[in-house]
Amino acid sequence: MMNQSLVTPEEASAMILKGERLLLAGDFALLSQLPKGNWIGGTTPFFILYPEHQVTSYDKLFVTRLPDYVVNSTIQAYDSSNIHRIYMDAERLGNVFTIIIFPFGSEVSTAFSLNAVYYENFSGRPMAGWVAGRPLDTIMTEPSYAVSGIDAKPSTDKAFAMHIELPETKYAELHIFNPYIQGKGDDIAFEQSSMVVTEALINGKKRNFAEYLRETGFNTQMPFVANYSGAMINVVCCGITEKEVYLSAPVFQSLNYRIAEIDPKLTEPTLTGEKIIFSITCIGNFIQPDICAQYLQKMHGPVVYGEIAYQMLNQTTVYLTVDDISSEMP
Repeated sequence: MMNQSLVTPEEASAMILKGERLLLAGDFALLSQLPKGNWIGGTTPFFILYPEHQVTSYDKLFVTRLPDYVVNSTIQAYDSSNIHRIYMDAERLGNVFTIIIFPFGSEVSTAFSLNAVYYENFSGRPMAGWVAGRPLDTIMTEPSYAVSGIDAKPSTDKAFAMHIELPETKYAELHIFNPYIQGKGDDIAFEQSSMVVTEALINGKKRNFAEYLRETGFNTQMPFVANYSGAMINVVCCGITEKEVYLSAPVFQSLNYRIAEIDPKLTEPTLTGEKIIFSITCIGNFIQPDICAQYLQKMHGPVVYGEIAYQMLNQTTVYLTVDDISSEMP
């Protein structure tokens, strides 16, 4: 995938000054050096690349160059007061897909996580993206940033979206690869939807959730999995204190969760080569070498702290393809 690669800040700056439309990911110090232009970015030093699989870099940026056939692109800033408009904004722009970047732990990220499915025109246009972060040992204590090329100023409290217009002869499609299914352990439910949990119903009995996870020797590399009418959706634990459990995406009170296991029938996702124009994978997959090496061999992209595929996801790989409408015709 020639549109995705690691580059130096100088190379990224040259692309920006040429007017290229870019999606960027990298360390805060590198993103802060870039000029204004038609790009959005977010912080992470981790990437997956073929054939290396797992790459950590503090001196290069990961760049996704949007194809030449893109008709137009519009960058917009969102906070917790206007994020509910994002799907309608995309709808008004026509044949578009959207890439959005949230700072980890921001109010706008929380608002989107809890409420995206209720937004007007939800899933009316394809939307992918990620939650920017930092290394795991500092993710809870140091700020994460999203950046817009409009002013090139990193932000801890705004999300930046690029609405990308395609010609009428093409369409975008989102794909989700999830290596996990519900395990065979306890049923876990919650009395309210939240990203910070104190109590849970374990097989119907109320327990302090942090105490329960410690007692059972919970493996933090495994997410909690809910069955959304046949679709397995993950929620990652990003911290456990004495009495509280912090999550990277919300749990919902209407769903039943179990601790995950890797799907024994798992196979490599079907990838479509040059048709993939954007891809990301979760830090939870990155720190499990077998998943990267066995199932994500051909994937390129930033490693992130929450994946967007219409709504907030965890511990998945999300990729977006663009194809010709005529290719779907008999």
